[in-house]
Amino acid sequence: MTFFTHEFEATLSRHPIGKGERVVTYSVVYLPPDMAADLPFDKHPRLRVDAEIADIPFNGAWQPAGDGRSYLMVPKAVFTEAGAAIGDVVDVRFQLADQDAVDVPEILRHALKADAEAQEKWDALTAGTKRGFAYRVASAKLPKTIDKRVKEVMSMIREGRRYGKGGRIV
Repeated sequence: MTFFTHEFEATLSRHPIGKGERVVTYSVVYLPPDMAADLPFDKHPRLRVDAEIADIPFNGAWQPAGDGRSYLMVPKAVFTEAGAAIGDVVDVRFQLADQDAVDVPEILRHALKADAEAQEKWDALTAGTKRGFAYRVASAKLPKTIDKRVKEVMSMIREGRRYGKGGRIV
């Protein structure tokens, strides 16, 4: 029995996101419409999954493409390791992941534990908002930047602010 509950073949494609001069393209696969009909997109428009392409595992989310389709971003390391390129047909397998899971960096977890007010407000946030804060900290590389972002995130949590579209603070 396989770990994955869904399997299909897809073409590695480029998907543009943004408008005007701010368009960025991502490497993606598109979900077959017949599979999309059986998934809980009504409850989770960005459906988190554990996936693999050509036996290379990764995590991601099926996201709305804006034209009725859903796409899954494929990290460059995945298709590079698979020896695939844009335009190639690849085997895609996935299963639904815990939609409320949040990978909290240890340094942020410790900061929250030390601040009861922030921890209480954190506990009331949606999983998506928590993931945004966690990503902000986890994406920092240098210790100085990590410390700066932990302080920024903790302040935002205490003040009830969050990141909006384009990473703007709202």
